Amino acid sequence: MFYKIMLKGLFVAEEVNTGRQWSFDFAKFVAIVGMVLVHTFIYIWDEDGLEQGFQYRLNNIYGGVLAAPVFMFAMGVGVAYSRKTDARTMFGRGLKLVLAGYLLNAVRCLPQLLLWKAGYGEQHYGWFIEEVNLFDILQFAGVAFMLFALLRWLKSSPTVILLVGLALSVFGTFVRSVDMGSTWANLLCYPFIGIHVGNIWTSFPLANWFIFVAAGYWTGKLIRRCTDMDRFFALVTPVSGFLFAVCMIYLTRNETGMFSDINDDYFYYLTPFDAFVCIMGAFLVAGIGHFLIPHEPHVLQNEVRQISTDVTRIYLIHWVFVCYLVGGFMDGVLDLYPGDLFLLLVGMAILVASAWLARRKPFSHIKI
Repeated sequence: MFYKIMLKGLFVAEEVNTGRQWSFDFAKFVAIVGMVLVHTFIYIWDEDGLEQGFQYRLNNIYGGVLAAPVFMFAMGVGVAYSRKTDARTMFGRGLKLVLAGYLLNAVRCLPQLLLWKAGYGEQHYGWFIEEVNLFDILQFAGVAFMLFALLRWLKSSPTVILLVGLALSVFGTFVRSVDMGSTWANLLCYPFIGIHVGNIWTSFPLANWFIFVAAGYWTGKLIRRCTDMDRFFALVTPVSGFLFAVCMIYLTRNETGMFSDINDDYFYYLTPFDAFVCIMGAFLVAGIGHFLIPHEPHVLQNEVRQISTDVTRIYLIHWVFVCYLVGGFMDGVLDLYPGDLFLLLVGMAILVASAWLARRKPFSHIKI
């Protein structure tokens, strides 16, 4: 009864909430911070440490649940608020993201090749082929935009797009870690389903991850008709927070779902239930941002907004620092194994430097 009363008049037929959404700017900010920190740690990680303590919580809880899934959900909300969502524009943007993803793969591998050339470490060219072929988050985002282009061309409603995302999530659950029987068949299918065979690996298959973009898009279209975002998040945040906490306790204690095995591809090949938990986390983060950011100093507000705007450029730039500074120099040349606090400071420094460069030439001209 309480929620029925609170929902009365909350949504109207016309779009009345078309301005910038601080809540999802904050969500993207939280996501990129998590991705930068996780990527810093995984280049000098202690495999035993990943099973417990700070590294486990950073990599598996923050990075796995509140970084990439939240980023994709916020991207879907952004599509709903974008003025350029025609099929041609979205397909072109998707193609650029896919190409940028494979170019980034090559850039990330270069330090290791240089180290091998200089006599550091054993040469594993199979690793090089796998890393160049890796279907990572940028490639996924690109293919997701292409699918959006098709659905926009078909004039699909937000609800239909959400149902497509759910159907793909169910389908993706039943075809995880499969082998199509040949190299070419695996290469043809690995953008769409969870394949990790030899040097062919997708970490963000479309079938398992499109649900986040679709749910974000559906949410964005919904809140464009919301008359009172304070009331919306006052209702959504406690419910999503409770469900997120209960589900996370269940998953981690029972070591099931995306927590079945920290070294298993199931951490990437999410089930519909895993996706639901991550989406609840996205609502929780957005709700916290909605109530927190307006009360912060304008300098901080502007910084969060700018980082949210530059998030793709920051993502590209931070990998150069991670691969060349952390992976190439600290690990490859110096063979360092620093403590968690030191790596945390290195990660934050990489984030600050990447954000600073992203808004300056020539990087500011990168449009993807």
